[in-house]
Amino acid sequence: LVYRRISKPAIEEEKMKQLHVLMFPWLAYGHILPYLELSHRLANHGVKISFLSTPRNISKIRPLILEGTGLIDLVELSLPSVEGLPAGAESTADVPNEMEGVLKTAVDGLEQPFEDLLKILSPDYVIFDFSQYWAATVAAKFGIPAILLLIFPAVFTAYAMAPCRDKEEETTVEELIVAPPDFPSSEIVWQPFEARYIIGAFNSSNGQMSVAARCFKSIKGCSFIAIRSCLEIEGKFIEYLARVNGKAVVPVGTLSPDLPQHGRDNLSAEDSYCLRWLDERPDSSVVYVSFGSECFLSEEQIHALALGLEATGAPFLWVLRSPRFSNGTASGSALLPEGFESRTRERGVVYSGWAPQLHILAHPSVGVFMSHAGWSSVIEAVKFGVKLVLLPMNVDQGINARLIANELKAGLEIEREGDGSFSKDDIRTAVLKVLDEDCEEGRNVKSRIEELGRSVFGNSKCEEKCVRGFIKCLDLYTPPDQSV
Repeated sequence: LVYRRISKPAIEEEKMKQLHVLMFPWLAYGHILPYLELSHRLANHGVKISFLSTPRNISKIRPLILEGTGLIDLVELSLPSVEGLPAGAESTADVPNEMEGVLKTAVDGLEQPFEDLLKILSPDYVIFDFSQYWAATVAAKFGIPAILLLIFPAVFTAYAMAPCRDKEEETTVEELIVAPPDFPSSEIVWQPFEARYIIGAFNSSNGQMSVAARCFKSIKGCSFIAIRSCLEIEGKFIEYLARVNGKAVVPVGTLSPDLPQHGRDNLSAEDSYCLRWLDERPDSSVVYVSFGSECFLSEEQIHALALGLEATGAPFLWVLRSPRFSNGTASGSALLPEGFESRTRERGVVYSGWAPQLHILAHPSVGVFMSHAGWSSVIEAVKFGVKLVLLPMNVDQGINARLIANELKAGLEIEREGDGSFSKDDIRTAVLKVLDEDCEEGRNVKSRIEELGRSVFGNSKCEEKCVRGFIKCLDLYTPPDQSV
């Protein structure tokens, strides 16, 4: 089921021409970077890559292109002018959450330029993201197979994008908190507060296509699905996803990035401050707290988190980002409880800038990572053997957290009330359980994290096996007979 519709053509492997793949990620860096990581891995095996994005995004990733292969070409398409889209906005980092629909509308305006580009480049495959559902239709005009690469784990797509959720009627919260038929885990469901948050992604508004509708169209239109995961950790969810959609689902690995070879040399003095501070702390003692670049806490949540951290007595490094679009309201460190920073100055740092997360997680003094359970953050933590305390906020994060905590037993999810709220005691209890290796839960999480790091997330052989398997699928793919 995982590799359905992939068969071998009657040609010898040594006579195969060089594959050419066009990559087309959604305009968010949490999507662009995994697409780029896969591009590097494919290029290392001789696959030519055309990496498509907008001019500003291309300029930002250009320094990240690894030297040596010469097989990755960066291709630019400029967004059309769309009413409501700020001048110069080219990614989700440039617009508030409520305006992402306008950004998607602008990307939809690239359909004809994308078709013109395919005429020129004539790639063997298009690898596209969930939002650009029309990419598969355009590619089909030229007989080009289109692969949907999902940067979320298989469990999230299997749960949230099950065919039973693709319907004309409005979706309800009550429907979303129930797993789809025959779902292979009873431990993983959306909580009601999560369903209330995500419900807008399933129902159209203001005449715009819903996010879920884009996903369903992409799944239906693609030749097959590539997933950022592997059989070793998500085999039953990958199989389920393939079975219910009637599509091959091919794992490409976790795409976990490596530490830069230049180490700290290219970090600014401000960025390296975090690492110098960690240098002075005992091994496995520090609680690192970060909720990603696009997830922001309310004042109430910041207070509970701060007071909970304080109550642990543990050293901590907290990356507390301010909302990009705060409309003049107080944000970030200004929302910390009065006196918190002075009381914890000797053992804690609240940092508001960009933090070198890979370097931080690889540092021996970091023992626990309190995370929103974004898939990239989870992958990085497990790769470096850092125990996880999970506080999911939105979209895929609740499902991810339950995969890690309930299925893989590699972390602990913070307990919350029915409305999603949590207290300082909830924070304190979870952190101390995981931090204390004399506690059974702490020992179990540490053991499981180390096992998964060795066998999967930090295992280069496992990652290489996935990439080679994916390339073999590209080499041997034959479109299904549409006449049957």
